[in-house]
Amino acid sequence: MEKEKEDILLKDRSSRACISAGYRLYMSNFKRIFRASWLAALFFAALVSTGGTMMILRPQTALIVLPLTMIIDALFFAYGFSVLKQHQDTGIIGRTPHWYSLDSHIFVRTLIAWLCMLLISLIMGMIVGFVGMLLINSVSTYTALGSIAVVGLLAFVFTLPLTYTNMRYILNDGIGYWSNLFSHYGKGMRRWGFIFLVVFMATLIGCVCYLFTSFPAIILSIAGNEANKGFLYGDPYGLPSYIGWLSALVFLLIGFIQAYVMLSFLFPVYYMYVSIEAHEQEKNKFNKEAL
Repeated sequence: MEKEKEDILLKDRSSRACISAGYRLYMSNFKRIFRASWLAALFFAALVSTGGTMMILRPQTALIVLPLTMIIDALFFAYGFSVLKQHQDTGIIGRTPHWYSLDSHIFVRTLIAWLCMLLISLIMGMIVGFVGMLLINSVSTYTALGSIAVVGLLAFVFTLPLTYTNMRYILNDGIGYWSNLFSHYGKGMRRWGFIFLVVFMATLIGCVCYLFTSFPAIILSIAGNEANKGFLYGDPYGLPSYIGWLSALVFLLIGFIQAYVMLSFLFPVYYMYVSIEAHEQEKNKFNKEAL
């Protein structure tokens, strides 16, 4: 039975099929995913609540929560990667033995991937900034901005295949991040259009859901911004005394819901990764038979 499920998993799918299969896997196993990850989602929501409330009451202190963001993100997404690894290895997503269980190995690999992506993003940002500094004083403003936009677009083009290599690194033991990147980056680049379609559609779906759930936070943020602006000009602070508790509760609920909106993104990308692996296996098999 497990072999049949593995064979069904390992096949080359279209981008639309990856989206459909990914969200179907997520929704059909949501209860088990929720049971395994709700505590981490609560931590994530608490971080969102703290940052959102600070933005309304004390905007200048909101950056305090940023150092925690990467660790909490890695912790929460590690639960998603752990169920995907289980599905990759067995063909099913089983029931976790404990509601507080965490695959520490997957968490470490997720955190390593997060840190490496941060390093790559910083390098890309420095390149774009360096190009901007060289051009801003030597050519017209429009030419400089256009050149910066082109460099930024190229950075996006060359980093998009990392969506595939990162998924492959996290879900497979015994491989290093950089060795996996250098040996499989070319495969991701060859399937760039396929990766783009999956990532674009999954991001679009996520953004619509994210925006829909953000309306209460947007209203509170606008009200807080107007109140703080008026207070700076000598007007009385126009928000009620309980606005802090109300903001914290609203951002907590929104953050909790949006955590699972973001987690759903992993599942279409998982099928994208599996499809690329299946495509490479089929190609290698064809080449061997052709010899």
